[in-house]
Amino acid sequence: MSAGKDPVTGKYKYLHKTVKGGPRIADQELARLVATSKQQASANTSVTVERVLDEWMKAPVNRKLAPSTVQGYTNLIKSHIKPAVGSIRAEDLTARHLDELYEKMLDKGLSRSRIRHAHAVMRRALGQAVKWGWLDRNVATLASPPSVPKAKTKSPTPLEVKQILEATAVINEQVAACFALGALTGARRGEILGLRWSDCDLESHVLWFRRSVSYTSLSGVIVKDTKTHQERKVAVGDVTETVIRSQINLLRSMCANGFEIVSDPYLFFALPDGSRTFHPDTLSKIFRKVCDQLGLSYNLHELRHFTASQLVAAGVDIRTVSGRLGHADPSITLRIYSHVLEAQDRQASEHMEKILEH
Repeated sequence: MSAGKDPVTGKYKYLHKTVKGGPRIADQELARLVATSKQQASANTSVTVERVLDEWMKAPVNRKLAPSTVQGYTNLIKSHIKPAVGSIRAEDLTARHLDELYEKMLDKGLSRSRIRHAHAVMRRALGQAVKWGWLDRNVATLASPPSVPKAKTKSPTPLEVKQILEATAVINEQVAACFALGALTGARRGEILGLRWSDCDLESHVLWFRRSVSYTSLSGVIVKDTKTHQERKVAVGDVTETVIRSQINLLRSMCANGFEIVSDPYLFFALPDGSRTFHPDTLSKIFRKVCDQLGLSYNLHELRHFTASQLVAAGVDIRTVSGRLGHADPSITLRIYSHVLEAQDRQASEHMEKILEH
């Protein structure tokens, strides 16, 4: 009897059994076959885990993923997931298979957070297969990926930031200006590189972050929207405006050398007409080089932590800090910078004790 059509191949599957005995026994076995057929009809497929992953990566649900996310997923699938479980039929995959995959990744020295990313890939891909009718359940929800201990963020001190800016200016003044703007606003690397003159409203003393510049080996350098897919404005003061005006005047000076500036140039420019900004990796490499020279162990993203930590420590409310950083939700800011709030809690305790001391 038919066990239904394979949702992937489109071919019908059949169940059969030879019965020895009379009509009564045959009817009993037929009833069992009918029950088995109903259980398998909705999900019985010969598709492999590899096929599920390939189809999921091409699905519309993933078309809006950032290029860096796509590259991360691709690397995990190619290097770790497919070699371990790719050839297994998706309906035969078990939580134990996935736990063994995670154990192997740990043995290879991969970080727990990277393994959690691999688990997220499997959970989402298998979940999509369930929606397509390829599977009747998502076994990734039963797997046990390793927990990731909460990492405490670190950031340079104000003195260290000044040292970094001074040392960078010796190498490249424009890059030093990028770092200064990052420290002043807390903006992401790609958002700073995406700034154009039209984003700098100095009359209203605001700066608009409308786009981001990113790079992956798969996509190359591209300009896209911000991480949260929303533009935002931040208030700026005299120091920030001085950095912005210096960049504008620097590009304008190129006109004296015979270059024609494009209509809406990048604030930080790699070409004298302002039509192209720096490669994102250039900033990160220079930042690491400078920190190595100074004997500091920071990366460029920790300049963003510096901004947030300083604002929280100064008593700026979390919603304002979150808005300046471009977090999708203030809870993200609370989670990342809770250690700074703990110090404020201690100060609050000491303050109240002084009030009621006598």
